[in-house]
Amino acid sequence: MPHRLALTLTAAFLILATSLATAQAPPVEKRGAENEIKVERNVIITVRDGTKLAADVYRPVNDGKYPTLLTRTPYNKGDGNSAEAKFYATRGYAVVMNDVRGRYASEGTWDGLKSDPTDGYDVVEWIAAQSWSNGKVGTFGTSYPGGTQHALAEMNPPHLTTMIPIDALSNCGVAGMRHGGAFELRFFNWIINIGAPNSRAANADPALKAALVENGRRVRQLADALPIRPGNTALRAVPEYEAWIVEALRSGSESPFWKKKGLSVVDHINDYADVPVQHVTGWYDSWTRQVTMNYDALHAAKKSPQRLLIGPWVHASQGSNVSGEVEFTTDAAIDLLAYRLRWYDHWLKQQPNGVDKESPVRIYVMGTGDDRKTPNGRLRHGGFWREEQEWPLKRATEQTFYFRTGGSLNAEPPARDDKASIYVFDPRKPVPTIGGNISSNAPLMNNGGYDQRPRPDTHAATDALPLSTRNDVLVFRTEPLSQDAEVTGTVVAELYVATSCLDTDFTAKLIDEIPANADYPTGYDLNIGDSILRLRYRDGFDKQVIATPGEIYKIRIPLYPTSNVFKRGHRIRVDISSSNYPRFDVNPNTGEALGDNRTWKIAENLLYHDERHPSRVILPVIPVAVGDLK
Repeated sequence: MPHRLALTLTAAFLILATSLATAQAPPVEKRGAENEIKVERNVIITVRDGTKLAADVYRPVNDGKYPTLLTRTPYNKGDGNSAEAKFYATRGYAVVMNDVRGRYASEGTWDGLKSDPTDGYDVVEWIAAQSWSNGKVGTFGTSYPGGTQHALAEMNPPHLTTMIPIDALSNCGVAGMRHGGAFELRFFNWIINIGAPNSRAANADPALKAALVENGRRVRQLADALPIRPGNTALRAVPEYEAWIVEALRSGSESPFWKKKGLSVVDHINDYADVPVQHVTGWYDSWTRQVTMNYDALHAAKKSPQRLLIGPWVHASQGSNVSGEVEFTTDAAIDLLAYRLRWYDHWLKQQPNGVDKESPVRIYVMGTGDDRKTPNGRLRHGGFWREEQEWPLKRATEQTFYFRTGGSLNAEPPARDDKASIYVFDPRKPVPTIGGNISSNAPLMNNGGYDQRPRPDTHAATDALPLSTRNDVLVFRTEPLSQDAEVTGTVVAELYVATSCLDTDFTAKLIDEIPANADYPTGYDLNIGDSILRLRYRDGFDKQVIATPGEIYKIRIPLYPTSNVFKRGHRIRVDISSSNYPRFDVNPNTGEALGDNRTWKIAENLLYHDERHPSRVILPVIPVAVGDLK
C-alpha cells in the first residue's frame, strides 16, 4: 500500500466495542459521618534542627487513639477551617495540616524540599508519640504536598503506614522541572506568582506583598527576559526564592541538585518506605510521566501493594470531566474524598472493603466521543474506564510510522531518495504553547487539551493561524484511519537530526487530527502529548556534549504516557519543531552555559527521513478484540 495508509496493520486496529463506553468509574463508598470534632490551631512541632513548624490538628471530640492523616503543604494549612481535614476527622481520623518550613505559620527558610525529608520524618514520629494517636499515620496531598509525601517516605519513618500522593512532584530532573534537558517554565511561574508573593517576608509586609503580586503580573515579560541574574529582579527582596530558581535554571539534568531526596524518587528507591501507596495522576497532568515512573519502580522494589489510577485530568482536577477545552464522560470526574477514604479505611482501620483485591491499575481511555461541541462549547472527546493488571501494558504492540517526504506519516520505511526536511528556528519567535501537560500555569499559559490554533485565551501567539501553518513546524500525518486504533503507553519519537549551531532543541507533539464536522467545519487538532530534547543531552542525561554543526545525530524523545483512541476517519499526526514556549525555556542555540546565556543565534535545523536515517514515531498500540472487552 504505497504512501496511502489503510492502517489495517494488526488486530490492534479492530473496532472498539461500544460496551467500553459505559464502564464504571473507580468505586467509592458512602460518606457517612461518625464523629463531632475539635481543632487545635498552630500546634508547634519542633524538628531536629530546632526549627518550629506549625500545624493544625483536627480530631474527634471523644478521647481515644485514632489513626492520623497528615499533609505537609506550602499552600497554607489554613486557620482550622479545612473542609478536607474536617471530612476525615468526622469519620474517625485525626488530621494534621502542617505548613512546610519557611511558609506561612512555620518558621525557618524555605529551601525547595531540601528539608522536607527530615522535617517530614520528624512530623510523622511526633504524631505517633501523641496521646490521641494509635501509631498509624497515612498521608495525603496533591502536587507539592504529594512531593512532601515522597520526601518523608525516602526517610522511612517507622510509623508511616500508607500514602496517596496525587499529581506528585518527583523525579524533577527527568521531567516536570528540568525536562529532556530543557526547563519547564511553569515552575519559574510558581516562584514568581505563588512562591515569592506568599513568602513569610511578603505575608509580614503588605507593601512588599503588593510589589511581588504586581511583579507576578509581568511573568511573561520576565520569561521573555530570561535568564535571571541575581539581584536584577524583584526576587532580590526574597533571596531564598531567587537563589532557588537561579540554581534550578543553571543546573543541568546531570546535576546532584535534581537527584537529592525530595526531588527524586527513582534515585532513592532503596531508602523508600515499604508501605501501600495509591499513585494518582491524569493524562494531561504535569507529573504523569514521573508518577508512572514511581509506580514502576516501587512496584518492582517493594512488597507492599502499589496502585495506579490515571484519569483524563489536568493537574489537581480529579473532580472534573473537563481538561482545557475538551470534555469527557461524566464518570471521568470522581469523588476524591470518598475514593481516598476507602483506601485509608482499609489500610489504617483494617476494614475489609475490598480495596486490596482491586486491580492494581485503572486507566481512563480517551477518545470515543462523537467529536461534536458540548452545550458548554467544548469538544466531546469522551472515553471510558478500564482495569488493568500492570503498567505499562504487556499486550501493547509497538507500531512504527515513518516520517516521509511531503509530510506523510507512513507504515512503510522511507525510500533512498527521500529528502531531509529543513527549517529555521529563531529563538526570538518561538512556537507558542497551546495547552499540554502543565501545572502552575496561570497566568503564563493554559493546560489540557486544545485545538492547536492560537487564540487570546491561550496566552499564545498574537496571530490566530494554526500551528501547522508555521514554517518552523514540520507536520507529518497519516491518511485517514480505516479502523479505530487505541494508543496506550509512552509514545517515542526517534529522529535523525542535525543543526547549524552548537546546541538547539527538538520537540515532538502527538496530535489527534479530527476531521471536519458541522460544529468544527475546519476540523480540530487535539494535542495528546508532547516533549522536548536539548541536543547537548543526546547521549544521555549524565553529561552535556556540545553539538558539531552539520553532524547527523540519532535522538529519542519520549512523550508523556497517554491513552487515546484515534477513531476511524481521524489522522495520527506528529509535529516536529524546536520550541514550545512558554512551556519550555527557549534554547538560544549558542551552546552557552544553561541559565546564563547572553547571546542567541538563528539555527537551521534538519530532520532526516531517508533509507539510512529512518526517523519514526513508535506507538504502543493495544490489540482489542470484541470478545476481550469487559
